[in-house]
Amino acid sequence: MISSKNRQIQLLLIILATSLIFLTCEMNHGLEPIRSGISGTIKYIGKWPQNTAEVRIIAATKFPPSDLNDLIIGDILPIGGDSTIYTFYLSPGDYYLGLVWRERDASWGIQSIFGIYTTPGNALSPAAISIPDEKSIVTGKDIVADFAYAKKASSSSISGKISFIGNWPEQSENFMVIAATKFPPTSLLDMAFTGLQPAYVDSINYSISAAPATYHVVGVVIKKVNQSWALENLVGLLLKDIIVPTDTSAIKGVDFPVFF
Repeated sequence: MISSKNRQIQLLLIILATSLIFLTCEMNHGLEPIRSGISGTIKYIGKWPQNTAEVRIIAATKFPPSDLNDLIIGDILPIGGDSTIYTFYLSPGDYYLGLVWRERDASWGIQSIFGIYTTPGNALSPAAISIPDEKSIVTGKDIVADFAYAKKASSSSISGKISFIGNWPEQSENFMVIAATKFPPTSLLDMAFTGLQPAYVDSINYSISAAPATYHVVGVVIKKVNQSWALENLVGLLLKDIIVPTDTSAIKGVDFPVFF
C-alpha cells in the first residue's frame, strides 16, 4: 500500500509538473508565427538569366538602404515564368519592398536589386507600405522587376567630396547622393545611391556602391520634412560621364559643389 507520505510526494510532483506545463506554454507564446504582411503579384520583364541562383523579395525599413544590413530578406521565389504571386510576412510597420537577384557562385549585393515597389504611375517615387496591426495582410502591392537591371554583386564604387554653398532650403531633413546611368532617369533602377546623409553640413565625403556602367550624372537629392523622396529636389548636378569599368573599380575624386 502507498503510504500517506508517498501520496503527498506524488501530489506535489503532479502540481510541479502541471506548473511547468503552464510555464512552458507562457514562454512559447512569443514564438507564434507572424500573421501580418504584404501580398501582391511580381511581374517580370525580360528573359531569366541562365545563371540565376535565387530571386528573393526584400523589405527595407528606410529608403534608401545603405547595404544588405538594412534589408529583411524573404523566402526564395519560384524561378521562371512571367509572374508570381507573393505573400511576405512582416511585423506591423512601414516597409519599402523590392526584388533582389543572385547569380550562381556569387553573394548578395545592394546592386542586385532589380525591382522596387513605387508609387503607382510614378516609377521614380519609392512608396512605403504600412502594415497597421498584427492581423493585417496588405494586398494589391504589385512589383515590376526588369531583368535588364539584374546585376551581380560587386565592390565597385564612385566617391568624392561635395561642398555646399549658401543656405540650405527650409525643412531639409537629409539627402542622398545619386549617380544615374540615364539622364533624365526613367526609373529608380537607373540610379545608384548612398545611404541617408545629414542635412545642413558644409561639406561631405561620399561613396556610392556603383555596379560597372557609364554614369552620366551625379547629384544630390534632398528630402524635406514630411515629404516623400522626389527627383524634383535634385540639386548640384555634375553632368559628366563617369565610367566604372569592372566590378572592383573604385573611381575617386568625383568632387563637385552644390550652390543653393
